[in-house]
Formats: sequence, C-alpha cells, structure tokens
Amino acid sequence: MRNKIVRALFFTSLPVFLLAVPFAPLFADALPARCAGTYLIQEAGGAKDFWTFAADGTFFGTTSTQPLFHFSNQQGSWEKAGSDGARGVLFAFVYNDDNTLMTTARIDIAFQTAGQGCDQIAGSLVVRTFEDGEDPLDPATDTGDPIASDTFTGRRVQVRP
Repeated sequence: MRNKIVRALFFTSLPVFLLAVPFAPLFADALPARCAGTYLIQEAGGAKDFWTFAADGTFFGTTSTQPLFHFSNQQGSWEKAGSDGARGVLFAFVYNDDNTLMTTARIDIAFQTAGQGCDQIAGSLVVRTFEDGEDPLDPATDTGDPIASDTFTGRRVQVRP
C-alpha cells in the first residue's frame, strides 16, 4: 500500500516538475547558459557598464554615462552567435533636459569569449537613435547614421575575489 502511495505521489508531481524545468536543448551547449551572469564592462572610450546576461536570453545594462547623456537603464535580449560568441541588443529611453522623452536608443552588441570559459569577453557596440516614425525594433527604419560605436572588454562578476 505504501509503495502505491509513493508511486502515486511521484507520478502526480512529475508533470509539475517537468513544467517547472526549462526545456533542456535551450541550455545544452548554448553560450547563454554557460556565460549567463553579470559583467563589468570597460569601453575603449572610457565608459564603464554593468551588463547582465540571463540564461533565458534577457539582457540588462547600466552605464556610467547615463547621467551625462540623460538616458535610462537598458533592457533587451541576446543570443548565441557562433561557437564562442553572442550578439545582443539593448534599448534605452533618452530624455531632454526637462526630463521629457526625446528618443529611443538602440545598442547593437557583438562579443566573443576571451580565453577559456566565460570569465572574460571582448567585442564591439554600435548606438543608434530612433526618431518619431522610426521603429527601434526594426533597425532598417533608422534614417540617420549611428551616433556612437566602441569596442569593449568585460570581466564576469564573481562572489569570490
């Protein structure tokens, strides 16, 4: 009798467990699972950033130039590109001096791991702004030139020194 109860509990909880666990191929051998985490980024132009790459493909950024150029934190997504690289896109709102919305910025980023593992990354970024009538989710609608580009290196943030 006890064996039947244990089996019943196991088989009734199995579907809940399977729904709670991400689909394995999403993470198997994928760069996002291996390199997910927060990185301290040093841009060649002098800015410093914190970028967080989540294993589900979401991407968050904060940079030292936000107060200077009046823009928000950045949010976006990223995906694996090649065997040791990734590409991502971040979006930010840019404000006028009176804090009204001026435009939306799009930052396209490409990087590779540097060395073994994911403790260091290196890459490049391009920044564009999208005016009224242009769609930041569709870069082909941007009628202007990029407003900035840079290269960067990054180190993964770790609890231990």
